[in-house]
Amino acid sequence: MNLEKHFKTVLILLLIFAFHGQAKAEYNHELGITGGTTFYLGDANHVTVFNRPLYAFGGLYRYNIDTRWALKVSVMYAKVEGDTRDFGYILPNHQDYAAFEREFVDASLVVEFNFLDIGESGYYKGTYKVTPYILLGVGLTAYNNMYTAENMYNFNIPFGIGGKWKIDKRWTLGLEWTIHKLFTDSFDVTDSSNSILNDPYNTGHVGFFDTDWYSFANLYISFNLFNTRKFCR
Repeated sequence: MNLEKHFKTVLILLLIFAFHGQAKAEYNHELGITGGTTFYLGDANHVTVFNRPLYAFGGLYRYNIDTRWALKVSVMYAKVEGDTRDFGYILPNHQDYAAFEREFVDASLVVEFNFLDIGESGYYKGTYKVTPYILLGVGLTAYNNMYTAENMYNFNIPFGIGGKWKIDKRWTLGLEWTIHKLFTDSFDVTDSSNSILNDPYNTGHVGFFDTDWYSFANLYISFNLFNTRKFCR
């Protein structure tokens, strides 16, 4: 699988989906770009956030249900890495260390809840142009596994916090930090030198906190495609 080719295809489909709603053209639809940094948590990094940060970039589409609730679809192309030498981990079988790099695509659908009613003050009293928010959803992680010569697709659970600023009627600027919980322990296995990172102590059981995680810390800007209609409140 060519990840870059598939990433571009998904972005094009995202654009088509956003503009497909133009005939209705009444609600607050947003289309934007996003980018930032990443880090990984797993057997090569147990707890240290923002260790070995790399890059992430992509696009987003948001549908504002009302001034508090929103649905957001995002597609990200990203890279993470880890190295047990950063922490002096002792590995079994007298292996000195294990390190990896992984490029992948993440597609997520999340629900956002704004702590404050966000909107244009010209429409409502008591609305704010800045609000913090929380999010929770479901995602799909896709990557090439060269070690097993397979294309891998794993579900993940994204959750996080953010803040958005409605610059004016058309533009929104935001900052967001999400953590994605995977349901596999082999996300950090890319070749025979780091295969030990898949259940390194041969427990035969991978618990909830034993699987791999990755994180995005992103800045985004989005454009409001249509005139905002008054929400029912």
